[in-house]
Amino acid sequence: MPVSKAGINYQYTDSPAKPTVILSHPLGMNLHAWSYLVPELTSNFSVLRYDLPGHGMSAPYDESLETLPAEKLADDLLSLCAELNITQFHFVGTSIGGMLGQQLLVDHNERLLSATLTNTGMVIGSKAAWLDRQSQVLEHGLQEMAGDLVQRWFSKTSVTSYPNLLSQWQSFLAGTDDRSYGLLCAWLGEQDMTNKLTAVSTPVMLIAGQDDIATPTSSLVQLAGKLNTSVVELKSIGHVPSVEASREFSDLVKSFLCEIKS
Repeated sequence: MPVSKAGINYQYTDSPAKPTVILSHPLGMNLHAWSYLVPELTSNFSVLRYDLPGHGMSAPYDESLETLPAEKLADDLLSLCAELNITQFHFVGTSIGGMLGQQLLVDHNERLLSATLTNTGMVIGSKAAWLDRQSQVLEHGLQEMAGDLVQRWFSKTSVTSYPNLLSQWQSFLAGTDDRSYGLLCAWLGEQDMTNKLTAVSTPVMLIAGQDDIATPTSSLVQLAGKLNTSVVELKSIGHVPSVEASREFSDLVKSFLCEIKS
């Protein structure tokens, strides 16, 4: 896969004259979180998916960075878009990707054709909890912590239905750069979109997982109130519907995007 000037690993299926969909994965995962969705979109859209710094095959954050500015994730994505000559796009983001999507709605709404935000919230967790997570990761390492963390991502139904689910994602998480992951934890602890978001004309779809521990449906309902939209709740699904309910999730996203496109 190609790598950007900033060391971001990405896959871009560029179909001339077709609008672009950008996919932003949850913390600790990588672009493979979208492996089921991409084939469903490529007949109608160009599709860009990428790894966050230190995740997947992307380079880690530079050692000089002690904290991440609030606009860092958006700036990095828009720099990648500039390299690929992408001016406007549909955005799909889960968890931290959904937080990034909220920032795009506030600060770069003119770039968005639509936003699909899943398993996220205007605030995710607490600052103290994220700083504690960062500290634990820097002390013990993700290789040691991956087993416990990954179990929080998926519903019991999903784990039972897909026996290799935990081991596959534990392996991915164990290979993630500890420092980059920690910086993103601290970044999440600082984010609060409560007083920044307002209803927008950009089409927005919100998706929740009924069994999501980290960002329960109530978080999406509060977000929906700000954006004047509704929430689709997927039953017996945890934090990552693109993996756990790949068919239902893909159908929802494709239908939503195609309605806008037409």
